[in-house]
Amino acid sequence: MKKWSLFLASTLLLAACSSEEAEPAESEKEDKTEMAVEQKSMTEEGFITQVSGEDILVNNIYFTIPEDVDVQFSDGAETTEGVVRDIRTGMKVSMDYQGPLAESFPMQGEAETITILTDEDSVKQSEALEAFINQEQLSRLIMMGQPIVRDNEIGFLFSNMETGEMSEVRIDLDTHEYTIGGEQSE
Repeated sequence: MKKWSLFLASTLLLAACSSEEAEPAESEKEDKTEMAVEQKSMTEEGFITQVSGEDILVNNIYFTIPEDVDVQFSDGAETTEGVVRDIRTGMKVSMDYQGPLAESFPMQGEAETITILTDEDSVKQSEALEAFINQEQLSRLIMMGQPIVRDNEIGFLFSNMETGEMSEVRIDLDTHEYTIGGEQSE
């Protein structure tokens, strides 16, 4: 009896130490298939706060711009073709990309389509943001989330990547005057 128990214990120990993996259950295979289907085309709307080489920063996502990216202008009624060299800091854009994003800070993805928004409101917002970036001389700015437009003002949280400082800014869309953290600009 002792020999039989010792043999059984040895067999179980060897089986537990085996490097082979068991075949996944049928339900696990189905989950992986569903996961691949869920990674569909996604859109991020926001402002370009940095253009560097083959990358642009929109909100808090760095998008790589491949050679075959589609660039277009849209005024809400009509869409026209554009080129990569049309892209500028401050522009309001809609970025189409395939998910998921790389989990880093800032997140990273690859753009499929860049739509530069040229309707009246988007242009007004872009001009205000561009004036703020130029006035503050911010070459490395990350918007934290979506900007909020309300009562002729655009507001957002941002991080200055050079100092690591995070602040809230509010910009008047007509005068381009702004406050940072509640303090009026000079």
